Amino acid sequence: MMKKIIKILKALSDENRLRIICLIFQNSGLCVCEIQEIIGLSQSTISFNLKKLEEAELINHSKSALWVNYSINENLETNLLNIVNLLMNQLKNDKKIKEDLKKAEKVSRLEICKK
Repeated sequence: MMKKIIKILKALSDENRLRIICLIFQNSGLCVCEIQEIIGLSQSTISFNLKKLEEAELINHSKSALWVNYSINENLETNLLNIVNLLMNQLKNDKKIKEDLKKAEKVSRLEICKK
C-alpha cells in the first residue's frame, strides 16, 4: 500500500497534473484536445502528464470515435479516492483551478477540431 500511495503522491506533486486531475474530477470524459485548450500546454505535455496519472492508477481512458476520453479510475480504492477528494476540496478555491473549471464549461471538442 505504501508504494501505491507514494506513486499517487508523486503523480500529484506537479502543478499541471493537479490541474488536470481537478479538471477530470469535475468533468469526466475530457479528451486531450479539451485539456490542452483549457490549460494551454502542448499536446505532448498534456499526454505526458496524463500518462503519469494513468500509471498512478488515478485515471483511465476509453476511446470514443476520434477521441480518447479520460476519467477518474472508478476502481480506485476508497481510501485512495479519499486522498484525491481531500486534495480537490483543498484546491477548489485556487485561482487557477477556478479559471480552468470556468474554461471547461465553454470548451467544445467539436469546435477545437474545426480549427
